[in-house]
Amino acid sequence: MRVNQIMTPNVVTIDKDVSLVDAIERMRRHEISRLVVVDAGRIEGIITERDIARELGSMRSYRLSLGRMHVSNVMTTNPITVAPDLTARRAAELMLEHDISGLPVVEGEKLVGIVTKMDFAKVCAGFEDIYIGQVMQSNPRTISPYDRVIHARRLLLDEDLVSLPVLDGNRLVGIVTVRDVVACFATFQEEVPDKHKGERIRNLLVEEIMTKPVTVRTDDRLCDVARDMLERRFSSMPVLNWRDEFVGLITKTELTEVARERL
Repeated sequence: MRVNQIMTPNVVTIDKDVSLVDAIERMRRHEISRLVVVDAGRIEGIITERDIARELGSMRSYRLSLGRMHVSNVMTTNPITVAPDLTARRAAELMLEHDISGLPVVEGEKLVGIVTKMDFAKVCAGFEDIYIGQVMQSNPRTISPYDRVIHARRLLLDEDLVSLPVLDGNRLVGIVTVRDVVACFATFQEEVPDKHKGERIRNLLVEEIMTKPVTVRTDDRLCDVARDMLERRFSSMPVLNWRDEFVGLITKTELTEVARERL
């Protein structure tokens, strides 16, 4: 299987001089977590929700409005690119080796697509003999609804996590993603007066931004869950056992790992 068989051909791009407001809105509108940065048709970099979350949590950002922060200040330059005829297995290996979730696909110097970890859900949709309990993260990092959002942000960034299940005692009550953190910080940047911004952000609790989790079970087939994740654009789903107890997490990273092993 080759990259061009699973990649997304219609790449959403952005100019490096555009503000972060526009980048966030473009990601939200297209339900994606990264944009390829171009200048006169040439690839200049990639900007991801993770890059934005890192920037918006910095002390420097408390003093600036989103309109004054630009893509060029946040993006990753010189991203790894792949050719459309590269094997999908090798693309998976590159993502896992370099801890990245997307690779622009170029033919010559022309951008022809992008392949992401979510695209490997298309591969996993064909694996009918694998169950979630076999491939899930068994002891994922979790957080309390009463922890601060700045703590959730730090865990997501420092430990390169896709999401944080939110547990109140042993009960699963929510989930927090990098996207939730970005949306929260962006709202505060625009709506809270500068003199109160730092204090208000520091005191935000996880329960104020978490979303209701959509769960799967240990005995669900990976192929079915992969299709669901792809359709709903979920990068992760908490896993319950037959007693409705939280026991794990399945993410786009596990999908990529399974595809690497099976391709």
